[in-house]
Amino acid sequence: MENEKITAVVKAPYEKPKTMEIDKGLEALQNIVGGDICAADLPDMDDVFGFCNDEGLLIGLKPNFYRPEYGDGIVGAAVFVGAGADGRSISLTPEQAKKVTTYLEENSVESSYEFLYHIETGFQNYKPKRQSVM
Repeated sequence: MENEKITAVVKAPYEKPKTMEIDKGLEALQNIVGGDICAADLPDMDDVFGFCNDEGLLIGLKPNFYRPEYGDGIVGAAVFVGAGADGRSISLTPEQAKKVTTYLEENSVESSYEFLYHIETGFQNYKPKRQSVM
């Protein structure tokens, strides 16, 4: 079980989110975000754990996506996995992966200027990007 893989959604700044298999465990999460992790959970997704770099703002990582429901945004790479009943990370289901991907695409940051504007104005003029349904 040492090399066990789980399904996750990974999003780097200015890129589309990707569903992929990652190694299970803390070290894999830290490698993806580039350092110590902290929670980057998404609204209305209690069955999903999100993680980002704990010092992302301090070390100047690029903006990634907004969480207007919380009045903030996430910088640096982020990773999302399923939330197991025992508090452990598990694979995302296809439905969870789709929900996470949709949220990230709709709230993706396009530029540092845009990011600062929305944060400084408290998201007064913010509107999520709507993706076409195919």
